[in-house]
Amino acid sequence: MEPVQARKTRLALTSLFLATAAVGLSLSGCGGPGDERDLAPAARSAAQHGGNGTVSARLGGFDGILAFLENSVVPAELADPEIAPFFTRLTETPGDIENCLAMLLDHDLGGDSRHFGAVLADGHQCRSSMSNIHRGLNIPDRIVTKFIVIAGQQAALAGVAAADIQEIADVLDRYRGGVRNK
Repeated sequence: MEPVQARKTRLALTSLFLATAAVGLSLSGCGGPGDERDLAPAARSAAQHGGNGTVSARLGGFDGILAFLENSVVPAELADPEIAPFFTRLTETPGDIENCLAMLLDHDLGGDSRHFGAVLADGHQCRSSMSNIHRGLNIPDRIVTKFIVIAGQQAALAGVAAADIQEIADVLDRYRGGVRNK
């Protein structure tokens, strides 16, 4: 039998995927299959390239992921009254967090960024342990799920393909154990 937490995670990710697909259908307009004019930019790019390449490449690599985090995901996460308080106890600057997370996502989605240990222009070094980064924050598992769902919703609104959103959710979910309840 599947453990309760694994089932909850799978259900949350499945719900995210289905919600994304529904949003994607509503964003695609009524031009019918193959009508790329009605697709959002990220989805149009993937369609034009036959879906080839890495998810990172389809998202614009490190620069595209960083811009997406700064302009969409972080504001949406901070607007959530349950998630925002966890960001008030950080020792890193928001820019450092966004840069390190963008590098991690770029790397894990097939891009060229270093996975961990990169030193940013301001001297901050991206750390390699999610447990150490999140120690003392006592983040409940449901908040990790909510964080992933909000990121997926923002990706759907930006026109990211449903399969790519699922891959992003899977990457974020792999770090769940190092983030929650530390």
